[in-house]
Amino acid sequence: MANLFSRFFELFNPARNTPIYLPDLPTAESRSTQSDARSSTPLPLKNWSHPFKDKTHPILQLTQLAKAAAGYYPVGRNGLWHGGVHFDGGTAGTLDQSGVHCLADGEVVAYRIDQHSPTTTYFFEKLTVQKPFSRNFVLVRHCLEAPKIEGNPDTPPNLVFYSLYMHLRDWAVYQTDSAIARPGFWPEAQTRRVKVTVSDVHADYPGQQGLNVYGQTRRGKALAMLLRGAEVMVGGEGEYRKLEGSDGPEVLKDAEGRLQGYVAHEYLVPFGGGEYRVKASSLNVRAEASANSRVLMRLPQGTEVCVSGEGTFRKLERVNQYVHFDSLEGAREPVADRITVLDPPVAIKAADLVGHIGLYQDCAADYPEEKLHLEVFSSDDVETFIDDCRVWAGRLPTTCKTGLKLAKGSVVVAHQASFSATQPPTLNAASTASDADLWVPKTLLNGLPAEKKIQVAAMPGRKACNWYRLEGLLHDADRNLLDGWVREEVGVTPWVSPWSWDGFEVIFNYDTPRQSLSSFLRVANRLNPEQIERHGALADMADSGPLKTRLYDIIDRNRDGSMGAEELQAAMVLPAHAQSLAQLIIFYESEWRHTPSRWDGLDEILGHNGSTPQLNWVAEKGRINAMSWWDEVAAGVGLPGHGQVYHLHPVGLLGKFYTDRRRITVDLLERITGKSGGWFSGKGGGRTFAEVFKEKYPRIYNYDKAKFVSELNEALERYGIVTAHQQAHFVSQCFHESAAFETTVEFGSGMQYDPGRHAGAVANGNTKVGDGPKYKGRGLIQLTWKNNYAAYSSYRGVDFVEGPEALAESMFNAIDVSCWYWRYSGAVSKKHDARGDINILINHEPDNVQLITRAVNGGDNGLHERVKIYEAIRKEWRLL
Repeated sequence: MANLFSRFFELFNPARNTPIYLPDLPTAESRSTQSDARSSTPLPLKNWSHPFKDKTHPILQLTQLAKAAAGYYPVGRNGLWHGGVHFDGGTAGTLDQSGVHCLADGEVVAYRIDQHSPTTTYFFEKLTVQKPFSRNFVLVRHCLEAPKIEGNPDTPPNLVFYSLYMHLRDWAVYQTDSAIARPGFWPEAQTRRVKVTVSDVHADYPGQQGLNVYGQTRRGKALAMLLRGAEVMVGGEGEYRKLEGSDGPEVLKDAEGRLQGYVAHEYLVPFGGGEYRVKASSLNVRAEASANSRVLMRLPQGTEVCVSGEGTFRKLERVNQYVHFDSLEGAREPVADRITVLDPPVAIKAADLVGHIGLYQDCAADYPEEKLHLEVFSSDDVETFIDDCRVWAGRLPTTCKTGLKLAKGSVVVAHQASFSATQPPTLNAASTASDADLWVPKTLLNGLPAEKKIQVAAMPGRKACNWYRLEGLLHDADRNLLDGWVREEVGVTPWVSPWSWDGFEVIFNYDTPRQSLSSFLRVANRLNPEQIERHGALADMADSGPLKTRLYDIIDRNRDGSMGAEELQAAMVLPAHAQSLAQLIIFYESEWRHTPSRWDGLDEILGHNGSTPQLNWVAEKGRINAMSWWDEVAAGVGLPGHGQVYHLHPVGLLGKFYTDRRRITVDLLERITGKSGGWFSGKGGGRTFAEVFKEKYPRIYNYDKAKFVSELNEALERYGIVTAHQQAHFVSQCFHESAAFETTVEFGSGMQYDPGRHAGAVANGNTKVGDGPKYKGRGLIQLTWKNNYAAYSSYRGVDFVEGPEALAESMFNAIDVSCWYWRYSGAVSKKHDARGDINILINHEPDNVQLITRAVNGGDNGLHERVKIYEAIRKEWRLL
């Protein structure tokens, strides 16, 4: 439990006598046995999110972790096993750590939120100091499943894994500040809260916004206002509901909270139950039962009141108060001060709020700090899952290969100012060899500015290639980061799928805390010669074990035996090393399962015994016990009682599978279009073509839907229309332009051919009479005008000017020409310096459907339908 020991060992010297023993080695049986079968398996996840919604590329997200003060994966600052990563004050300067968000779609299965975090009593000379430690956690279960293959009924391999969010904020903090957002999996309490989006104003609250309170069950003149975030209880039904627990506006209450005031009875009308309504336009509330008394407030007409007494003025006993119910949200409260296993689990989406970072104070720390421990592990057979994935990846389309693999030794050509598309880099220029493998996500390469990407076309004797200028990603043999150009030789440099798990390996860690600590103390020069002789065998066992051996391969390749926290941290600054560390999958007992004998085994090496007790070590063991939760949770959520699981790097896993793109599928198109007819489904029902189209293009009309989706995804990849927003816009525009994917030519069902528009016009790119009907719209986006046909012909090297029908007769052409128009037509407005590229418009204004419609259509034709389809896809893909 490395996070519990940060700087702890600075407080005392190790002991002298430590016995050597062999650890309990994990067996195949222990790896596969679970205490109980899972009560449920969540749906396969679709979305990922960084825990702090960071949008930088995955490689940078890994190197950011080097800034953490402690808590690295898989070894902590003290050399002990550490199954997760930390976000703390060191990473706070880079990330917005105001809220912790769920790593991926899944279901919350367990949590603990203390009212107040416990404290540990540490001893410093003759003083004792209480230091708090948040043990609050949330455990989420996920299902990772490989993509389905269109038209193939086989079930893809899947893996159930868990994400753990440790050291979260106490419940008391939320209670003192109602404005702090609360996680959605907390149960809803009786109290409700005024939404932060409410924007009512009231004369008595200048400059503030909140929710107006009325004296009747409909809107009128407001009595008072509740500020945003205020918590209330309401009763009844309807649009406006009565406030419970309050007998009137605060302005009418005295210092003890008692309602005061008198009203003239003649202006009240009874309506039942001893209650009255104000019948005047407004009614003064007097401090005393006298017309000359001070006015406390005015009650608007219709205000409901209850009064007592006799005479002209009656005592106010209650003023009914009503608020707009939909302006309230359910206040949520956790079950505090105990571990809660949710039955059934509560669904949670990627990026949903999990909680907020709590306070944690190490033994040697002067002050508590905000610290999040994030961990991912699985009790499934990860080795078999990866083997199955690698087979499955070979069956997936090439569009799933989203990472360029730059192998160790890749040439990095030093940048020169003269490099350009007309004078690209060459391998003969000054260069340096990279010193480690690096998997570069396609999203990173696509996001490079134009001046950092050069395409070189194929020529006789020369293959096509792409050059990318990468800064600070690769390093040389001396660990210096490089700035230069790398070459992708098209068809040769490998693109790999995340589902091939390239570079990942499973390690079975046999080290015990005694072995790891002995190694750490020896490297840190904290053992004298006698102690080295006594504990050296333990240290040797750790240093020669599978985990340390692999770490030496990555970090300490000269085998000088130096692999302390500083060296590990320095290695994580190098992207290739950070990525290699993140690809380690380690089978080991969870640090959250309390096994007293493991920690008692450190007693002697830490100098603790009956005659010379180490009080702080005793206190630390108490903290370890209090932090543990495994035994109370495992059986209820499907985890093994023995606690041995596969640990994965959480940010590494995120970076491997997160992408700002979604996959277009047959199911998606069928659901968002709501159609069953046309060529897309291969059926004749529903909204169909005009007979002339069906007769002329039967091959298109009956086109296989799985093949269409496959060709569409390949074309989008080919043209770099790859982000989720780009693809959502492309589909929504094609949907309208092609009459709900039912035609590839400008007239047909739902599309009226206009002879006046096409017959004789010589303009807009046509050159002679007759060009209009000859070069009418074809393709999914309906390419029109002779000059556009000529430009696309030049791009493809195929004469579509002489054979324009080919754009409608071939599905490949119909899709390809639409993607070409999207990226290279030159018809796009110059807004945002788009240079004819609709992608650029989307990157600047991702949800502006009208802007994209005008770029495609030239006007707002069909805007309503385009918006409808775009919003349907955005909702399906959860685009924020």
